[in-house]
Amino acid sequence: RGKGMLKDRDAGQRCRVPHAGGIMMRLVCLAATLPAVCAIVERSTGFDFPSSSPKLGKLRSLGVRKKGPIKVYAVGMYEDVFKSKGFMLQMAMGVGSQKMTNALVDAVKPRLAADHASLDKFSDLLLRGLPSGTARNMCLLFGTAGGKLTLVVDGKNIGSVASKPLAEAFVGIYCDGNAVCKLTPI
Repeated sequence: RGKGMLKDRDAGQRCRVPHAGGIMMRLVCLAATLPAVCAIVERSTGFDFPSSSPKLGKLRSLGVRKKGPIKVYAVGMYEDVFKSKGFMLQMAMGVGSQKMTNALVDAVKPRLAADHASLDKFSDLLLRGLPSGTARNMCLLFGTAGGKLTLVVDGKNIGSVASKPLAEAFVGIYCDGNAVCKLTPI
């Protein structure tokens, strides 16, 4: 092929495109074939949340968990094609392992009728996944698909607890009338 020439594979013909334009044309074509990945910024913390996550689905809303005036973490609520909700927590500050575990367990407990064995398993899962607590910028993913609550910490799959009531109670932390923070639809 000559410089600046592109072959139209469908028609089997060559077309003349200026060299710089040919590179630009290739970049435009490449960009068009890549999946669209954009981030949405939670304004008060500055954390970027991907508009979609392979593990959680599409981003639907954002919020910030505060204790008094202190921003503890930003949260994004995702929803997959089956309407299962998932949550991405991006830590705005470090929190000790026991304190973070207790906070989440205490938030789930009043929403969980009688499945206390699963609550104990959830507590163990959190302690195993956060042995040194959380650090600023740490990312925790909680999935609720398939009647189980799954935990991923900074991209590492920690495990899951098979309990539909537990998964539903976890969703309630952010979505019911007594949610720990206000989620704003995007």
